[in-house]
Amino acid sequence: MKLKLISTAVASALMLSPTWVHAEEDVIDTGTMTVTGILPDRLEAVPGSFQIIDSEYLEDRRPISINEALRTVPGVNVVSDGSMSLDVNIGIRGQNPRRSAKTMIMEDGMPLQLAPYVDPVVHYSTPFSAIDRIEVIKGAGQILYGPQTLGGAINYVTRPVPRNGEVEGSVTSAFGNQGYRGLSGRVGWGNEIGGIMIEASQFKGDEIFRGSEFDVRDYRITGELSITDRQTVRLKYNYTDDERNQTENYLTIDEYNRSRFRHPTIENDKWEQERHAVQLQHIFEVNDSFKLSSQAYYTDTFRNGLRSSNTGRIGADDLSWSRLRACPDVTRVDQVDDISICGGRHAPRQFYTWGVETRADFAHNLFGLDNDAIMGVRYHEDRAIRKQVFAINAAQRESYRLALAERPFSHETLKARALSYYAQNTTHIGDWSLTPGFRVERISSSDTQNKRLIGSTPTTQTQGGRGDRGTDNDTQFLPSFGVAWNGIANTTLFAGVHKGISPARANRDSDVQSDTSPEKSTLFEVGVRSNYYTGITMEATLFHNRIKDTIVDYGDFFANAGKSQQTGIELAGRVNFGDIFNAANNFYISGAYTYIPQAKYKSTVLRDGGDELNISGNRMQYSPRNLLNLDFGYEHISGVDARIGVQHVGKQFVDDINTRNELTDGDNPDRRTGVAGIIPSYTIWNATVNYRVPDSGVTLFASVENLFDKRYLASRNEGKLPGRERLFFGGITYDF
Repeated sequence: MKLKLISTAVASALMLSPTWVHAEEDVIDTGTMTVTGILPDRLEAVPGSFQIIDSEYLEDRRPISINEALRTVPGVNVVSDGSMSLDVNIGIRGQNPRRSAKTMIMEDGMPLQLAPYVDPVVHYSTPFSAIDRIEVIKGAGQILYGPQTLGGAINYVTRPVPRNGEVEGSVTSAFGNQGYRGLSGRVGWGNEIGGIMIEASQFKGDEIFRGSEFDVRDYRITGELSITDRQTVRLKYNYTDDERNQTENYLTIDEYNRSRFRHPTIENDKWEQERHAVQLQHIFEVNDSFKLSSQAYYTDTFRNGLRSSNTGRIGADDLSWSRLRACPDVTRVDQVDDISICGGRHAPRQFYTWGVETRADFAHNLFGLDNDAIMGVRYHEDRAIRKQVFAINAAQRESYRLALAERPFSHETLKARALSYYAQNTTHIGDWSLTPGFRVERISSSDTQNKRLIGSTPTTQTQGGRGDRGTDNDTQFLPSFGVAWNGIANTTLFAGVHKGISPARANRDSDVQSDTSPEKSTLFEVGVRSNYYTGITMEATLFHNRIKDTIVDYGDFFANAGKSQQTGIELAGRVNFGDIFNAANNFYISGAYTYIPQAKYKSTVLRDGGDELNISGNRMQYSPRNLLNLDFGYEHISGVDARIGVQHVGKQFVDDINTRNELTDGDNPDRRTGVAGIIPSYTIWNATVNYRVPDSGVTLFASVENLFDKRYLASRNEGKLPGRERLFFGGITYDF
């Protein structure tokens, strides 16, 4: 299949910012096969907001992680859970970013959530060294992907296998403060028959707290084979080993005030994850106007998080220090000289997902009009096995298997089967493109709690019997309609509406059976994207989203909180003064701004005990009113480019009652431990410098995040989590 990408001219004009693509583009032919993208070839007809972050942008900006790259996309809010942003927390257009559970995250069209239908959290992100581009789509076109269709979809497109008959590759080495070390490389070869590429990366360093080390290794092998001139298969295998001396439990108010970058139990806490993923793709270009794409995928992920403390919540009145879990005769962490004798809570979980999908893309001339159609069907299965066990000594803390053998534990199994089918047709009438479509999700799920924890404290729990089994069957019809107009050169005006869902959530770490209903939304948007004037690109989008049965995360359980709505505007653009003045060197300004004046609940919720609480008008969790990313850069023909950028995040509420102040007294433990309260707004600066040594394939680079070492609060999910200290690193890349 012939791969069509954005023209080199357009890409170079937008290299350091998310790419806005417009009508009348040229295209280039770059190979025999492409990995799966979620955007069509005729980008000028897309009836909604989208952005593309290409590989040139990633190489020039040198982000520490994917999170730093996605922050430059309007409408996207990214909350870091640690120094290197290893866990992905993405919220689009006012949605709660917690574990990216309300955003569809994919790699080459394959879901990346641990279990998209029953436990749609993300603890893995494709390393940026393996990414060719990132596609973000937020309009009606996202209806082709699911199940998370409330706000937007993100697809990481991995690098293609070289097919030009030459060996190609790259090696990058980087190092910095906080013990940061990075090494990545790839090598590949291919010709008209097929090709192979091998990739590896390893990143090490300290997380947000002193002594919280991480070591993440990612290995990939990808092969392609052209069966015929029109048929190609692609097989990809990915293995990831993620080990961290990290806690998911954060700091109490007093601990945060004493030393925000030191955690009292970090030497005991641990996070580990092992992931295997296989994806097989088949592309059959039947003729010049009909293409059949199929894929089969399978993922096997194990993860275990060990927490030896909890933010002051375990049976004590004095909540100034974190409470130890299952430590003999000791409650407060400051009451023991050697915490290595203590136990902790293991949460070993196993996830299996697999699916098959077939999609047809074809052109036709119904009623004498030019049409592009997409039709497809996917079958997907999830299985999540979630256990929880409390270790009561050091040996059990060191081995979750030993703890499971010697201690009572909870054992919950979540399963889902989903059949999805979808269709979309774009009719081109002069300067107009009309795109109706729909998606159907038929979901059958079950939640079985095989064993329960019994007792009021971790040390008194005993073996329980078989628990309840809950089942649910749900069918959702999700229509969409969009329109685009290209009557002005290099400009698209668009408008669209679509229905979306986020499936029901099973409770975590709780013996309360979940009875949530799926969230259902109606999203409207209208906007314009243009590069009408030389050297200037821009996009503006107005959106309004109405949601029924909003799912709220209350820590140990999920519940529906009735209606909510989000209304806002997204602005993005870039000015290249070198193009405007036809100069050899270029000074540019690039930015993205999101303003969401309304992100509010519109209902009364029922609390435990039967009490009703009116939250109507309250702002939604982790939904800042203002998001800004602004870059000032300079590109010189000698091979030097440099930029300095600023990121601003507005204040955020973290609960549905909009608690404003954290308290040091009172009966609410959330307020006393710092889980509740405002996250104040903050502004941080970052910078990057690259030097491409002429005619060598060598690039020298240096990058710094939080340039002025701003102190700020990043999250209150499990207590108070500080934002990252100043982190700088430098390195070298050799392309061959």
